[in-house]
Amino acid sequence: MPPTSEQSRMPVAHRLLARLGVIGTVIALAISAIVVLRDYDMTQRQVAEVFEQIEASYLPSVTEHVWLKDHDHLIHLMDGIRHFPHIQLAETQDESGAVLAASGERIGASELVRRYELRRTYLGRSMVIGNLVVSANLEEMRLQATERAFLALLSNVVLIAGVLGALYWQVHRVVTRPLARMAAHARAQRAVRSDHLVPFPVPANMHNDELFDLASAYTELHLATQTAFLQVRDSESRLRILFDSSPVSLWEEDFSEVKRRVDDLRNETGADFDSYLSRHPERVLELAALVRVIDVNAATLALHAAPDRQALLGNLVTTFTPSSLDAFRRQLLAIWAGESEVEVEGEVQTLTGCRRQVVVHWAVPPGHTERLDRVIVALEDVTERKAAEQRLSETIGQLLQANAELARITEIASHDLQEPVRSVVSFSQLLERRLGQTLDDECRELLGYLMAAARRMRDQAQGLLAYARIGGVNAAAEPVALGEVVAEAVASLTEAIRDSRAVVHVAPLPEVVGDRAELVELFRQLLANALKFALPGIPPVVTVAALEDAKGAHVTVNDNGIGIAPTYAEDVFEVFRKLHGPDQYPGAGVGLAICRKIVNRHQGFVWVDRDRRDGCTVHVLFPPRPLA
Repeated sequence: MPPTSEQSRMPVAHRLLARLGVIGTVIALAISAIVVLRDYDMTQRQVAEVFEQIEASYLPSVTEHVWLKDHDHLIHLMDGIRHFPHIQLAETQDESGAVLAASGERIGASELVRRYELRRTYLGRSMVIGNLVVSANLEEMRLQATERAFLALLSNVVLIAGVLGALYWQVHRVVTRPLARMAAHARAQRAVRSDHLVPFPVPANMHNDELFDLASAYTELHLATQTAFLQVRDSESRLRILFDSSPVSLWEEDFSEVKRRVDDLRNETGADFDSYLSRHPERVLELAALVRVIDVNAATLALHAAPDRQALLGNLVTTFTPSSLDAFRRQLLAIWAGESEVEVEGEVQTLTGCRRQVVVHWAVPPGHTERLDRVIVALEDVTERKAAEQRLSETIGQLLQANAELARITEIASHDLQEPVRSVVSFSQLLERRLGQTLDDECRELLGYLMAAARRMRDQAQGLLAYARIGGVNAAAEPVALGEVVAEAVASLTEAIRDSRAVVHVAPLPEVVGDRAELVELFRQLLANALKFALPGIPPVVTVAALEDAKGAHVTVNDNGIGIAPTYAEDVFEVFRKLHGPDQYPGAGVGLAICRKIVNRHQGFVWVDRDRRDGCTVHVLFPPRPLA
């Protein structure tokens, strides 16, 4: 928890010195305790040495004078023992414990006593004639040790106080004052405009140390913060301009309360939130009321025919329609599933009562996915587009109906034309047989023209019927191996290939998606044209090859025939367009027209190579196969 202004202030130097003082005091006390124990131990060892010295120096003399009952010398000896360090009492006792001579007295209750037996050999037997009792004052020893420890402690405290004072001054000068200047500079910048921030002035006499690094880093951070603030402000300004001037209706909304309520409903609803909302439609309205609108742009006001922001937000309920609630329900399901983007069609109602079709784009910006406190809702007005799509759909329906009707009429007309054509041909032949001997050359020639015209009309009717039967909007979509298709087309032209002594080369061909029967008819027509338009006296050579790439399957049909002039490269694909007279190359002129219709129905392209001079090359490009 960061400190507040109400908390007591303790500078760094004070905290540092307080901690160092505590640590120094503890160390001084520990040293003093060690000194006391060491001095006390040394004093005890000195007393032990005194006891040993008394035993070695005085014990024989004391024993002799006790034996002789020499009281005066005993007093003198006791006085001598009494003058040893820390000895408070020395006395001589007889064998019964009576005091014979003594020097000193027991000052403290705490003492260290050494008792020596006085033995004398008499008539060859060792006898105890008394005791020498020497007492040392332990309290005196402790007091002396304590006095020395106190002096050591006092000297250490004085030394620590001096060191702490000097350290305080240095810390205050080297650390506290620079940090205080940096803090004062930072506080002063709060009252300054962020685009006029003043860098922290690093003192020229500052040493190159950690504080210098801190001051430099603070200055760099200060300048980086200023730069970042300016960039954020400029970015926010640009985004605000884009938000306000966007032609799409934009809503900046707060969904945090909605998310909290949805999370609360998890225990109540179970796993199927969608079914729960279906059973409780009133929840959708309750949750919608929890959305807080932060801002809207001008396009939003225009979309809802609102004069200002207050008028729109004050009448939000009137903008909802059942479709609007369905779109909001989809947003609730996205919140339930943890999604951050939703696109759904909906409807809004303007303040004037008009309804507009919209596409709702609901998106949570990065950084707000946890709380949903910022959500951008874009309403794309598609009313005109929907109306145009409806009109287009109706037009397409009408065109399909008209096309189907036209195809039916064409098929009926081409089918019905064949009967009178057959009649004209039959009666012309009958007339020629009956009047053949009586007709002059001119009548015979006219009759031949009549029969040829009837046959051409028959061929055209059959071609038109074949063209009309390539019907429907889309070809069947199934995988078709072009190698098998071309093989079937070649098989259907076996007689024509044999009669013309033609050679047909078929390279490996890819697989395409389409209608097998129509594709067979496509290549039958292309091969038939290659055989028909051969050079006189030269057997046709036809080559079918293909190349498949990202653009699709590119099939070529090459021949060594008479070719097609570049001028007529497009005309040959028109119905009944023939470049040669019927006496040269028979046919109705619908073969390539049928080819183009089949290729168009397969979403492909067909064209004639304009650069080819020796023969003809027809190109067919099929679209790429869809991925599995």
